[in-house]
Amino acid sequence: MQVPFRGLAAALTGLAFSLPLLAAPIAPAAQPGGTDAYLDASAPQWEAVSRKIWDFAETALKESKSAALLEEILEKEGFAVTRGIAGMPTAFVATAGSGAPVVGILAEYDALPGLSQKAGEAKKSPVAAGAPGHGCGHNLLGTAAVAAAVAANRERIAQKLPGTIRVYGTPAEEQILGKTFLLRDGAFAGTDVVLSWHPESENYLYSGRRLAITVIDVEFFGKTAHAAANPWLGRSALDAVEVFEHSMALMREHVLPTARLHRVIKDGGVAANIIPDYARVQWFVRDENGARVNEMIGRLKKAAEGAGLATETTARVTLLASTREPLYNAALSQVLQRQLERVGAPKWDAADEALATAIQKEVGIPEKGLAKDVQPWGPGHGVSASSDIGEVSAAYPLAELAVATGPVGAPWHHWDVASCAANPVGLRGMLVASKVLAASINDLLRDPAAIAAAKAELLKTTDGKPYVSPLAKDAVPKVY
Repeated sequence: MQVPFRGLAAALTGLAFSLPLLAAPIAPAAQPGGTDAYLDASAPQWEAVSRKIWDFAETALKESKSAALLEEILEKEGFAVTRGIAGMPTAFVATAGSGAPVVGILAEYDALPGLSQKAGEAKKSPVAAGAPGHGCGHNLLGTAAVAAAVAANRERIAQKLPGTIRVYGTPAEEQILGKTFLLRDGAFAGTDVVLSWHPESENYLYSGRRLAITVIDVEFFGKTAHAAANPWLGRSALDAVEVFEHSMALMREHVLPTARLHRVIKDGGVAANIIPDYARVQWFVRDENGARVNEMIGRLKKAAEGAGLATETTARVTLLASTREPLYNAALSQVLQRQLERVGAPKWDAADEALATAIQKEVGIPEKGLAKDVQPWGPGHGVSASSDIGEVSAAYPLAELAVATGPVGAPWHHWDVASCAANPVGLRGMLVASKVLAASINDLLRDPAAIAAAKAELLKTTDGKPYVSPLAKDAVPKVY
């Protein structure tokens, strides 16, 4: 670990603080205009919460300790918490205040498999080999969202502001599940606008580049037989996977440059001397919009059918998850942009820069250190990943903030992110995010015109068409 950050070492001494210790409010009641002051004063406690979630490192739909920690904090702060919604034990909605406007904020807290990493290390160094880790910084994401909601609610009470603040605990973002099921089951009903943020390597408001995605299972069913004694009696499902994979590899030449096609073989048989009668491969299909994704899915289905015919096996294609590209709301984004410019980029010290450049050297990218500026509002800000916030943005006005919590240009879903996510580098970014979000929530509670402008923009963007879930009515959330 590097130099302690605002008492982090003291706050984390014997990290075994238990949930009941959070029974008292995290800090003294906020004073008028004091969301920044409150968050500065309570920073060590929020850092400890974030580190606790980092230690839990729970993957999709298994985030029981992480969700419980955030739920209890919110309850002690006066939020009414509804747990286990939309068929997900680790999903929740926490509500404070009453009436309009209703401002929602998204919290995520799932980790990624296989990305365990010691904090503050510039080389790959797992805490436990093969264990999960926060290689996308969701321990920072969920904590900052809850901290912002708590700060904003204290200010709402102190200033006697109208309206309602809702925190949406959205599990399994890495599996494109949580928010989509919450939407389908009506958890967002009555919300006027939604705020979000994500750890990144720069400071800006998202305005594009996130991709639509559909997750597909392709299964093949054949006939088993002894691979040496009587192979002619068998029909290999693994052969079908190979034919299918070759077809998809050839298809890559004939897709748009914006497309992303990637996969993993989930089941290829059990022994080399047994012809496998079952095989399964999983594909993630992405592009700039859902229409392009659907066109590629049509071609994928034809490839699967052809592979089945070629190998005398049967193919089955199953949609597992899907989300469209985000419709970022410019009117709402500019509310956050003003607060981001006011708060400013995280303030780094020499130790932060040293860790960042060491990671960049290890990864083999330019040693640019950490982002020190706020990018102006404009088109094209974002990364070519996907998120289930895309579904939320099609139903409600949404803005997404990015704050630097790691080195410029460093890869995400990577050990370097997990290293920074429990280090002052990540914690400084988390504090900036919480300040921007808290102040923006209160700006929106005070300004019905901003809410109306955001809703009018979404109505225009969607041509007034109602939101339709990509999920079947009987679909259930499950890890794939």
